[in-house]
Amino acid sequence: MRPRVRSSIIATASPIMDELFWRAVLGASMLGAVAGPIGSFVLWRRMAYLGASLAEMALLGAALGLILGIDPLLGVLATSVMAAMLLARPWSLSAGRNALIPSDTLIGLVGHAGLALGFIALAALETVRADLLGYLFGDVLALSISDLVLIVAIGALALAILLAIWRPLLADTINPDIFAAEAGARKGSLAQVAFLVLVATLIALGLRVVGALLIVALIIIPPAAARIFARSPEAMAVLAAVIGIAAAPLGLYASFVFDFPAGPSIVLTAAAIFVLSALASRLLAPSK
Repeated sequence: MRPRVRSSIIATASPIMDELFWRAVLGASMLGAVAGPIGSFVLWRRMAYLGASLAEMALLGAALGLILGIDPLLGVLATSVMAAMLLARPWSLSAGRNALIPSDTLIGLVGHAGLALGFIALAALETVRADLLGYLFGDVLALSISDLVLIVAIGALALAILLAIWRPLLADTINPDIFAAEAGARKGSLAQVAFLVLVATLIALGLRVVGALLIVALIIIPPAAARIFARSPEAMAVLAAVIGIAAAPLGLYASFVFDFPAGPSIVLTAAAIFVLSALASRLLAPSK
């Protein structure tokens, strides 16, 4: 396991630290670019709570990865996708009017059970020193070249898949009843399952950048800021991606100036952009 790197940028002229900084910028920017469009659908479909549940499963995935001796990112991806499949509407215990378990109850049950199991598994590790804070709040400055390549590759693939399912997913989001009648329930179900897998993948990517507890904030804040000015779904997705990309270098620079942890600084920068957007919208709104 690689040595712990402190999650704040220390002022130094070292070229190694410069490399760490720009590696962090690239990794966090790619995460923001993917989080914006996917997060737009999370907002439109009112799935923020489901995203939080999948994020809580990330800690269990990281622990399983360490126990099995594989990359924790692969463990996070596996558990998040499994949780997404469990919560998918077609075969979920919460599907249908006569649901055995209400959907919000099942989502909370899966997420909190995964979080508890993750804590227990990490506590039980005797041969591996697990950096719990790194998994909870991210450690973007510890990104290696291989981490960066993996984030860029998986992020680009996720955006390509989202582009491929954009139309059916958007139609199912706007009016699922009409979409199901015209295109068939099977097509809508496949688009929904693919989207849940994308959310799970995004959460896995975010584990090393902003951590399991903050990734949902990075998913919902940029789209919320973009929603204020966007006039179409496509415009909102693109603007959310731009805001997510911008939050990375600005947040890392704030971490450098104020000696704050890097992951939380990125999230707070995105929140500041949202506040500024809301204020600008109020100031630019025509007075009645």
